[in-house]
Amino acid sequence: MNPIQFVYRDASGNIATWLLTRWKENSRYIQGRGDADSLPRTFRKDRVIEYLVGADQLLFDNAPPAPEPAPKVQPDTRPQVLFTGFKAADRQRLETLSAESGFRVMKTAGRSLAVLCIGYNAGPSKVEDAREAGAFIVTEEQLLHLLKTGEVPC
Repeated sequence: MNPIQFVYRDASGNIATWLLTRWKENSRYIQGRGDADSLPRTFRKDRVIEYLVGADQLLFDNAPPAPEPAPKVQPDTRPQVLFTGFKAADRQRLETLSAESGFRVMKTAGRSLAVLCIGYNAGPSKVEDAREAGAFIVTEEQLLHLLKTGEVPC
């Protein structure tokens, strides 16, 4: 494979000349490195201003297709529930019931927390964090009512 040299405009608008001694291409990118580079660099073909050396080696339209980007993961929009102050067995039971009812069980209070279920030994910091997040603070009985009816008891 012979070297390829081109003038390139990067995303910031900077223009530089690049000489790649080891390279490959696909329909969208040229990836390679020069003798002084330790890691390969990727260049978008549509940002190449001019090919100086080696343009006859490029496949252009006949190059293999560029890999498609991975699909973006959809955010988890389920209502979040957090438990504090329960024995491990009770917490596990309530977490399982909540998950089966469509809740996302959390370990810490975040801004999108919907419900904090408090037990007999509830931690004051989790309660305060849940209040700041605007979450409903319910007891075990109130949570079971919510899971059964879909209504937050007053």
